[in-house]
Amino acid sequence: MQKLKHREMFGYALGDLGINFNFQAIGFLLSFYYTDIFGISPAHVAGLLLAARIWDAVNDPIMGYLADHTKTRWGQFRPYILFGAIPLNLILLACFFTPDISETGRVIYAYVTYISHGMAFTMIGLPYSSLSAVMTQDQQERAVIASYRMFFACVVAQGVVTLGIPAMVSKFELDFNMTKQYAYFSSACILAFGSVALLWTSFFSSKERVRTPSEKYHLRDMFSLIRKNDALLSLSLAMLFNTGIWVTGNAVSFYYFKYILDNEKFSSQFFTVVVLSNLVGSFIAPMLTKRLGKRNVFILGSIVVAITGTVRYFLSPEQLTMILIVSAVFAISQMFCSITQWGMLPDTVEYGHWKTGKRSEGMPFALFSFMQKASMALAGSLAALVMAKTGYVANAKLVKDAAEGIRWLFNLVPAIYSLLCLVALRFYKINGPLYDRIIRELQEMSSSSTQPNMKK
Repeated sequence: MQKLKHREMFGYALGDLGINFNFQAIGFLLSFYYTDIFGISPAHVAGLLLAARIWDAVNDPIMGYLADHTKTRWGQFRPYILFGAIPLNLILLACFFTPDISETGRVIYAYVTYISHGMAFTMIGLPYSSLSAVMTQDQQERAVIASYRMFFACVVAQGVVTLGIPAMVSKFELDFNMTKQYAYFSSACILAFGSVALLWTSFFSSKERVRTPSEKYHLRDMFSLIRKNDALLSLSLAMLFNTGIWVTGNAVSFYYFKYILDNEKFSSQFFTVVVLSNLVGSFIAPMLTKRLGKRNVFILGSIVVAITGTVRYFLSPEQLTMILIVSAVFAISQMFCSITQWGMLPDTVEYGHWKTGKRSEGMPFALFSFMQKASMALAGSLAALVMAKTGYVANAKLVKDAAEGIRWLFNLVPAIYSLLCLVALRFYKINGPLYDRIIRELQEMSSSSTQPNMKK
């Protein structure tokens, strides 16, 4: 197969920037927005996150099945990017709009808009990610694509959301005399417009190059395909814990700066360091994966995250410089994990085809999408429940238990998740030689017009 050009990989990866304007805004800002601006309790936030993920258990596999069975003149996965961009971002705007209704009405409104956004995100995010599996079958090209994607997701998008949105909110409040609610909504409008433009750019830049078998699996085969793909299951479990690392830290970061460090302005310095560290990680990761392999780089990153998260817990609020240094190492290592997990996922498509005789791009990415969102819900709900149970009250002096809960959530809980991630990775067995063998046998079987035999 002809090598991908860097401009193709770059253009495709721009879509992740558009997607992550949504993803990062929801992950970084929404919990804080709900409790301190929208006006609902942490307990309601916890219930909302869990309810949304229960629905995703149904929604995501169905979307994976639909994507696998889509055939259009634009391809199999690309049309979802084209037609899903506007609905996704309209619902994002609804999430950051505060209607003038009762608290009960606001809770209902939050449930409807948040769950709707999760459905729209799946409708576009799952096919977008699945597209990477049919752009190339080269392992290193997939690692480079993942690096480009994580650069846009964890450097550019995260920088825009964590640094740009607070600055825009402040400007709208001061220069345009807006309330905080309308300042957030106006900032979300800018994100939404940029997201649509970037997703459409990705649509026109990408191409589905890998020819897939015409015979497709049936709806009844979905869970069997997932169950037999042990590499996908172990990687998805690692994704669950790895996502929990940054979700927990992000969910309480603004509380940590405001109440523990007593320095809300520190968020600007902190996220500047994190974004720059993510940039460093995105450049280093492809070089390490070429030398060490994707799984080993994932393991290395997880070990360092566990160590640095623990070290940061013992730093005092006065040690701001050390907090920044340790957080920089934490962020670089976390970037290794994020890049490698997405670079490893397309490999499980061929592995599943090799083991079962049936190819599916949508189902592996559907499971990954569900595990990611499940982690967002579980980790986010855990954070909200801890804050509720330890006595957190918005815009009031923290009691001792609430302060300690936030310190644990920001530092030690991510370290624990990282150790659990290491356990899951022990069971992932796709390496370079095995993957080369899989591709070779699949090509031989395809050329002889036979289906692969079941692999034990």
